[in-house]
Amino acid sequence: MIAAGRADRLEATWRSITREQVYAIRAPTFFAGLLPGWLTLRALSGARSLLDPQPLRELITASVELERIRRSPIGLIVTTTDLARREPRVFDNQTVTVDALVAAASVPGLFPAVAVDGALLVDGGLIGRAPVLEALEAAPVGRALIVLSYAAEEQTEPATTIRRSLEDAFETAMLHQIRRDVELARLRHPTTNVQVLAPSAPLKLRPLEFDPDAIARVLALGRTDAEACLRALGDRPTSGR
Repeated sequence: MIAAGRADRLEATWRSITREQVYAIRAPTFFAGLLPGWLTLRALSGARSLLDPQPLRELITASVELERIRRSPIGLIVTTTDLARREPRVFDNQTVTVDALVAAASVPGLFPAVAVDGALLVDGGLIGRAPVLEALEAAPVGRALIVLSYAAEEQTEPATTIRRSLEDAFETAMLHQIRRDVELARLRHPTTNVQVLAPSAPLKLRPLEFDPDAIARVLALGRTDAEACLRALGDRPTSGR
């Protein structure tokens, strides 16, 4: 009952989240848009990022219980990318911090890199969208479930703007990276049953948009799909942990 109550509160939080709680347009970016064309490009080329990370940092600080994570028997892995070394930087239950979590969500260009222990870190999805390899190396298991956010029949409307083109290109690259990592995980860990799960219906969500009705719909779909997955897995015997 306690776990269910926490889950309900967490779901209620995400149902009501707004764009202003996650990001804001940085003032230099806003004013750069008011300049003549070539001055806009010059101003943006020297900007640290398009978005202000402070709302995201405040949301993470208020929502994440780090001490509870440190005590939890459930293993946690958070991946980031070290820009200088061009390699992954991984955090676990004992080493994760608010800075590490902000860095893990810092898409280059949108959010600034985060300084952690002298290194500049950004979103781990830059080099590994689904950290299945890191997870299996940290804790080998009999079955690994990789959850996609794309349904089999998912399609987007034709990209007619720079933003939509960049979003679609980024999401396409990430989707294929996940598929490659899954195949690599199956080769490196032949004793692990690596399965890919996709939503039973298209999510129809756009990056950086926080529509309450869409979030509620997706959460309900996720709950239904998770329950169906658990029932299916319960019917299949497995020798793994």
